[in-house]
Amino acid sequence: MPPHPPTPQTKLRSQCRWYFLAVLLLLAAAPLLFSLPGCATFPPESAAAPESRIDYRSPRNWVLRPAPFRPELPVDLFYIYPTVYADPEKEVMEWSDPAVVEKTRQIAGQQCGIFAPFANCYAPFVRQGEISRVLPDLEAEHPDYPHCRTGVEDTLDAFDAYLAGSGERPFILLGHSQGAVDLLELLKRRFHDPALQRRLVAAYLIGAPFTTADTAAYPHLKPAQSADDTGVIVTYNAEAADTPKSLFTGRPGQYAINPLNWRTDATPADRSLNLGARLYDWQSGRAEEFPAFCSAVLKPGTGALVVMPSRAGKYDSELLGPGVYHMNDLYFFYRNLRANAGERLANWQRENTPESAR
Repeated sequence: MPPHPPTPQTKLRSQCRWYFLAVLLLLAAAPLLFSLPGCATFPPESAAAPESRIDYRSPRNWVLRPAPFRPELPVDLFYIYPTVYADPEKEVMEWSDPAVVEKTRQIAGQQCGIFAPFANCYAPFVRQGEISRVLPDLEAEHPDYPHCRTGVEDTLDAFDAYLAGSGERPFILLGHSQGAVDLLELLKRRFHDPALQRRLVAAYLIGAPFTTADTAAYPHLKPAQSADDTGVIVTYNAEAADTPKSLFTGRPGQYAINPLNWRTDATPADRSLNLGARLYDWQSGRAEEFPAFCSAVLKPGTGALVVMPSRAGKYDSELLGPGVYHMNDLYFFYRNLRANAGERLANWQRENTPESAR
């Protein structure tokens, strides 16, 4: 009897397995790419079973956190990493494997590095959903991400632990892909509280759907409308002009803002507005910056940011589909995101400084 043909899910899991192994091999060959100044790292504890709780009072359950006695920078950054785990035999991430830990630290270092010059970085280990299970969750028009639930609960617990020691400092939220999903759920559940709303400079939730259905159900959520509004969600999903509908775009009423001109309409932004992309070469271990790297224009209401790179290169992946630039959502706009967070922070400080002290 001939074997049964592989199902789409089986194919996806096979692709994810080989994709993940390839990245791990490149990481093993590459020198350490990132060590953020002022951040401490610790050998992680073994991940607990999915039904148990993580003790985020322990520094060993954080990917990055400020070193003891470090002079405080003006704002905190609470960060959740994108999907880094692929193992068809396990539903949620474990960090007992040193290669998984190293990959997580590298991704966290790269992405937190955008805001590291002025932000104290807090990045917990969370038991995120395994990639071959999470990607099919995105196929729903209104996904509820059943395979992200453990990571969401970890995110909530880690944020509560962060708050317990943060005083009244303002903070930025940053999450990409599954990290953005986790943080959007945090905003839905915790940010009815006006005191938390006041402390939020902005939430950069890139590479995940955020729609009018979310703001209708949770009116305290506010999409960014300009370059300097505060307490808002900054979101977009980068793709090529001829990309078919991807997993990340095309839902009714999906929000996005253009990180080059900070508009929410279809006004094109020339590549001269791009302050610098930062692209990583896993094989050499080098990072290189390219000013004026790309232009960009929104497709309003779809969540799609159409990007036109000025340099030839392979910026999409077979796993996610042709023209889907999801892996580079942050890196294409590295310097613009940094400058924008500084602008929003300055505006937050003006808004929260009494007139008598100005």
